[in-house]
Amino acid sequence: MFSCLLISANQVVVPYPVYPLGVAHLLGVLRDDGHEARHFDLLSHGGLAGLEQLLTSRSFDMVGVSIRNLDTVDSNNPQGLLADILPCLELIRRSTKAPLVLGGPGFSIMPAVLLELFAADYGVVGEGEKILSWLAAELAQGRPPAQRLFYGGQDPFQWPRPRYEQEACDFYTRHGGMLNIQTKRGCPMKCTYCSYPTIEGTRLRTRDPDEVADDMDRLTREHGARYIFFTDSVFNDHGGHFRLVAEALIKKGNTTPWCAYFRPQNIKAADLHLLKRAGLQALEMGTDAATDTTLAALHKGFTFAEAVDANRLAVAAGLSCAHFIMFGGPEESPATLAEGLANLGQLAGSVIFAFTGIRILPGTALRERAIMDGLITEQDNLVEPVFYYSPQVRRQEIDEALRAAFARRQEWVYPCEEAEARVRLLHSMGHDGPLWDLLLGRGLRRSKEPLKASTPL
Repeated sequence: MFSCLLISANQVVVPYPVYPLGVAHLLGVLRDDGHEARHFDLLSHGGLAGLEQLLTSRSFDMVGVSIRNLDTVDSNNPQGLLADILPCLELIRRSTKAPLVLGGPGFSIMPAVLLELFAADYGVVGEGEKILSWLAAELAQGRPPAQRLFYGGQDPFQWPRPRYEQEACDFYTRHGGMLNIQTKRGCPMKCTYCSYPTIEGTRLRTRDPDEVADDMDRLTREHGARYIFFTDSVFNDHGGHFRLVAEALIKKGNTTPWCAYFRPQNIKAADLHLLKRAGLQALEMGTDAATDTTLAALHKGFTFAEAVDANRLAVAAGLSCAHFIMFGGPEESPATLAEGLANLGQLAGSVIFAFTGIRILPGTALRERAIMDGLITEQDNLVEPVFYYSPQVRRQEIDEALRAAFARRQEWVYPCEEAEARVRLLHSMGHDGPLWDLLLGRGLRRSKEPLKASTPL
C-alpha cells in the first residue's frame, strides 16, 4: 500500500489556532482511493521534535506539506511566515527521499515562486483532492510525472467528507472550542485585492446541505466542538444555498453556535431569523471600505448604505456583527478618510476592526494598480509582504486619524493585535468562540475548565 504523509505546516495561533480543514479533505479522498494516509499537524502533534520522531520511526512513499499563510497580512504587524516553514522542509529532506509535494492556500497564491524557493518535487495549486490521489497512484506505479506543477479543477463538491482526527480536534477545541466546516467553494466576486478566486476558482460549487448538517452534528458529538466557523469565502451566496444549509441544520436539531463570513448585501430580516434559528451567533462582514468611492475602487459591488442596512438588520435580530475595514486602499484621500471615519458611526451596535494598507498579492487587480501607481514593479515577486497605500494620502496621516477616532470607542479596534491578545487570554481561561462580541457587552461563553499551564499554544 502506498503511504502518504500530509503535514500541516501552519504554526500561526493569532488570534486563535485554526483546524487544518484542507488536509482533512485530502485524507478522505486518499484513504477512499486505497492509499495509506497519515496527518501530522505541527501545532497539535508535537512540532518539529514530533515530526522528526515520526520520520525516523517509519518511512513514507510521498510527503505533502500544506502552506496556509504567507504572512500576517497586517501592516501594523507585518510578519513573513515562510521562513518558519524552512526548518520543517529541511527536516523532511534530511529524513526521507520520498517525493515532496507542496500545496495549500498560501502556496497556491504564488506556486511557481515557492516551488523553486523550497526546491520541492511537485506542487498542487488550488484544491488537490483528485490531483494528489492521482499523483500518489502514478508514483506507486513507478511513473513519476515530468510535470512539476499541477492545477486543481473546479469540479462539483462531491469529494469524500473531511476526515477530522481526534488528537488534532482535542488540541483545537482546547484553544477556543472551535472546529470548521466548508459548505461551498469558489468566489465569483471581483474584489481587487482578493486571492480566493485564485485558490478556489470563480465558479461557486456547493455541498449537499444535509451532509453539512451531518458534519456539524458529528463534530459536536464525536469531536467535542462547541463552536463552528464556516470557512466559505462568502456564506450568504446570491443563489440562496445558505438558506438550504440553515434549513438542514434546523431539521437536524443543531444547537451548536456558529459564525461565518458575510457580504453586507443580499441580507433580509427573514434570512437572519432563519439563520439564528439554525444557530448563527455572529456575522463577520467583509465591508472592507467606508465610503462609496473606496468601495468602488475595490470593486466591491455594493454601497456603504447597503452595509449600514445589513448592520441594522443584524443588530435588530440580536446577532453580533463585526465589520472589517481597510483604510489606505485605492482612491483613499484625506477627504475619503474623514468621510469614512464619520460613516463608521452609522454601523451602530457592532464591532469594527480597522486595518491600514492592503497586502498586494500576485494575480490580483490590486497588483496591477500598484504597478500603475509606481508602488511596485513587474519584477517584484511579493514573497515578502508589500502593502498598497494610496499615493493621495500619507500613511502616518491615516494611522494618526484612526488612533484618535478609535481611542474613544471600546467596540472599535485598531490596531487589531491588541484584541488578539485578549482573545488568547480568554481562551486560556476556558471561553469559547471568536469572542470579539464581548466588546459589545455580550456575556461570556464558558463551557470548560481553564487550560493548564502546561498546555502548549
